[in-house]
Amino acid sequence: MTSSRHLALLVLLSVLASASGTLAQPAGGRPSHSLISLTVDGAFTGRTDFEARGQGAGDVAVMQTGVKLSVPLPPLGSQWFSSIGLEYRDYELDRSPGTPVPETLRSLGASLSVFGALTPDWKFIGRVSPSLANAGGGFTSRGLGVGVLALATRRFSPEFGGGFGVVYDSLARGTGRLLPIATFDWAPAPAWRLFLGFPRTGASWQAAPSLLAEFVAEADFGSFYVTDDPAPRAAGRPALDRTRLEYRAVRVGPALTWNYNPAAHVRLAAGVLPVLEVDYHRRGYKLKSDGAPAYASLELEWKF
Repeated sequence: MTSSRHLALLVLLSVLASASGTLAQPAGGRPSHSLISLTVDGAFTGRTDFEARGQGAGDVAVMQTGVKLSVPLPPLGSQWFSSIGLEYRDYELDRSPGTPVPETLRSLGASLSVFGALTPDWKFIGRVSPSLANAGGGFTSRGLGVGVLALATRRFSPEFGGGFGVVYDSLARGTGRLLPIATFDWAPAPAWRLFLGFPRTGASWQAAPSLLAEFVAEADFGSFYVTDDPAPRAAGRPALDRTRLEYRAVRVGPALTWNYNPAAHVRLAAGVLPVLEVDYHRRGYKLKSDGAPAYASLELEWKF
């Protein structure tokens, strides 16, 4: 990441920290259990070779960072609540010469979330997230898109719950544009939990009151507008300018979450990526990882 990008991220972190300090003051009508949350995360994916259309297509290593702020709003009623959010994500792709992927993928977005009771048995979670997502340069209006999440869940018993829903991404043109999702949550024993969901599926064990151990598969994805072709033209490869790409990865491995005080936690995860793809869907050109590179990630969250 260049110094200017470091500066932009530090400025954003400072703004979010200042905002959290201001917004943490009591707000009339806000439920007492609702808290402002600030999350900072980073991850590194080791170098891996790419393959496209049966041929080698260079290699890449990925360094990513992100920051997210969520602020609860006053209740909409006795059983309905909402929140607003702001999120920034930055992917730095360390690529070999000629690899047809951009050097950077960035997104900056806001969100409005609503959650509450549809009936005594069914709960609803909805989110609308307009954002700018661009590859290889600064933000432009071409990267403007909207994400939508709608999910209905039900607790069938104290040990078992489930649900269904849909995720939509207006920037995507491939499988990520409209994706049905299902959730499953089962606690076979007091300290154990099995869960299927979006974007994380796996099992967890509450090893101690402040320590949670997990083994999970989690999705890491996004859609971005590409202004300029990221590499010189080559035989057998279409032009990749003025189009969109979908970045998709699946991380598999263990994770530890330590709640070092009631309002803060740190989560450390590591493992491999059996899936890492960059898909230029409209150009019919997809790069796939030839192997399963290793990754490590760190997440810090504070509540105010």
